[in-house]
Amino acid sequence: MNFKRFSILLIILLLLAGCGRKGPVQPLRQPLPAAPEALTVQQLGMRFLVAWNLPRSNQDGSPLTDLEGFRVFKMRYDLAQDCPECRDTSVLLLEVDTEYLREVRRVGDRLFLWDDEVEAGFGYQYSVVPHNRKGRDGEAVRLRVPFVQPPAAPAGLAAESRDRLVRLRWQAVAAGEDLLGYNLYRRKADEPFPLAPQNREVLSETAFEDFDVENGQNYVYAVRTVVRSLGERVESTLSGPAQATPQAGL
Repeated sequence: MNFKRFSILLIILLLLAGCGRKGPVQPLRQPLPAAPEALTVQQLGMRFLVAWNLPRSNQDGSPLTDLEGFRVFKMRYDLAQDCPECRDTSVLLLEVDTEYLREVRRVGDRLFLWDDEVEAGFGYQYSVVPHNRKGRDGEAVRLRVPFVQPPAAPAGLAAESRDRLVRLRWQAVAAGEDLLGYNLYRRKADEPFPLAPQNREVLSETAFEDFDVENGQNYVYAVRTVVRSLGERVESTLSGPAQATPQAGL
């Protein structure tokens, strides 16, 4: 082979090598839901209130338009002995369908789930995993919290009806330096107590004046003690209720 032929053959081989191999065209992978935001686990009395926000986007930032629901997993561990980071023994707690909510309550874009299968002296990890209509899981969000013996509920709650005003008083709870204050809950006679208290900030006093009332409407009130325990904010069970009906001229 002369030099000219060898040069041409070498150029052809180099061009073929530069083209690379082309495989079959890969279909675009469907984006998966991003993790739910603002997962919280709050102890209210002898149960946990687990809450999270609906994700609005996929992991790639595109709008989430095919969210079907969530899988909520739960793991219990011993606060004194276990290493929850060492192994995950979570079990499925609940399947949540956003179109047919049963054991979950929705307020705006936030979902709430009660869990009363808890015991003092143990910690609990909750994992919330979103999935789309094809059953494909998105990114999970997790949170671990201890469950402690709750403080005593306030006693002696009394409500005084006035004109467009209800005055409330209750007895102080001896909870030492862990005491943060009190939360007051209010409902109408034919409704359950709401998830959020009537007061915006934890009450440091054992009295409250409720001006956000209508004359002639019957209201039912209850109070919870609020403490700080093992780094978490914990509320007692609800106190005994007190009723009031504000009236003109009182």
